[in-house]
Amino acid sequence: MLCWALCCLALCCAALALQPASANICRSEHPALALSFLNRQNPFYPHPTKGGKLKMSIAIRRNVRRAGAALMAAVVAAALCLNAAMPAHADDKQKELENKKNELQSELNQIRQQLKDVASDKAEAEQQKQLLVQEKNTIKGQINALNDQIDDISAQIVEKEQQITDKQAEIDQKQAEYDDRWAKYKEQVVSMQMLDQGGGIALLSTAENIYQLLTFDQVLQDISDANTQACEDLEQQGIELTNERTQLEEAKASLEADEEELQNQKSQLDSKTQELASNIQAQDASISAAAAQEQALEEAKSDKQAEFDKAADEYDAYLKSLIAQTQRNYANAPISCSLNFICPLPSYKYISCQYGSGGHKGVDFAAPGGTNIRAVASGVVTVSGWHYSYGNYVMIYHGTDDQGNTYATLYAHMNSTPPVSVGQNVSQGDVIGHVGTTGNSTGNHLHLELRVNGARTNPLNYVPH
Repeated sequence: MLCWALCCLALCCAALALQPASANICRSEHPALALSFLNRQNPFYPHPTKGGKLKMSIAIRRNVRRAGAALMAAVVAAALCLNAAMPAHADDKQKELENKKNELQSELNQIRQQLKDVASDKAEAEQQKQLLVQEKNTIKGQINALNDQIDDISAQIVEKEQQITDKQAEIDQKQAEYDDRWAKYKEQVVSMQMLDQGGGIALLSTAENIYQLLTFDQVLQDISDANTQACEDLEQQGIELTNERTQLEEAKASLEADEEELQNQKSQLDSKTQELASNIQAQDASISAAAAQEQALEEAKSDKQAEFDKAADEYDAYLKSLIAQTQRNYANAPISCSLNFICPLPSYKYISCQYGSGGHKGVDFAAPGGTNIRAVASGVVTVSGWHYSYGNYVMIYHGTDDQGNTYATLYAHMNSTPPVSVGQNVSQGDVIGHVGTTGNSTGNHLHLELRVNGARTNPLNYVPH
């Protein structure tokens, strides 16, 4: 009651001495995000005025100098009283809801990170499996090639065995011929021995003429020489056949050694194939486990997202109610507003995102981090805090124009806690924060919103650029 009494006293003094003074609103440069928790019926969401820039009354122009001091005294008194009128538990309630939301957001981020890790592990397992399958297929091709070589060598071995068999038959045949010739030769030798022992006289007596008698000895010698030569030829042929059989056996042995080597290689490849199959099975198990974990995490993320959305809605609704109450309180304060806005970033006027682009409900001004953000007009700070979308932000109520329209501006994504507090009166051009990229932002910029009669409107209709 004392606060309100002081406020009323200050306002009465101002009314008696002066005409209502006006505050200035300025434009700011920086990207911004739409505020989800304030509706268009909220008094701090600006609507465009029908008549464009408002005209200050002649009385206001005439009395603006005298009104300044009295009006600021009234504003300060009203701000102090309204700020004192806010319940002490409001900040605790807001902090509690914000902490709950932030905690759920942290848990949700952890689940999302786990999902990324699991997806990465799954992808790595699938890649490893693919490499193992490729290696297995390569080895399978090598095994098939070895099998072809083994089959070819086996066929050659069979052929060599047949050649050895045939060669042995030839050797046996030659041996039989040799044995037969040797037997006859021995019989002839025996006969000749008999001639030497007296049988020759009987044989000579059978000669019919002198020629037979003279050539008989030569004939015997020729027969003996022929038998000897035949035996020697058969023996030589036998040796040659034996050598050929030996060569065939050596060739067969070489083929068998090659076959054994190929079999060893095939055995090693078979073992490698079994090892790869086991590794592929292990990768399949890893992929299945990752898929199951991924599904469980997706379900957990869905549940946690629902919890977070509920907490965010509760936080937004509560913050909306606080802002609405603050706006109602300040709406009763006799603050008049002109439209002589200034740019919140006088040195940086590049607009990186226009109003209305993709549902964008503000104007984004690109500027280096730490750049001073200035109030576009005089007014009272109604919000100074943090929002998950706006990051660090400030809202300023600038009062009412001659036609009864109310004005408020919002400055988002500040780099740190704003240096102004709720209930504090600020003048046009005062530093109310610094450019940053907090909240839902991807780079340093200022997101500026303008609310006319509580509805968001294009700031560039009022703020010079």
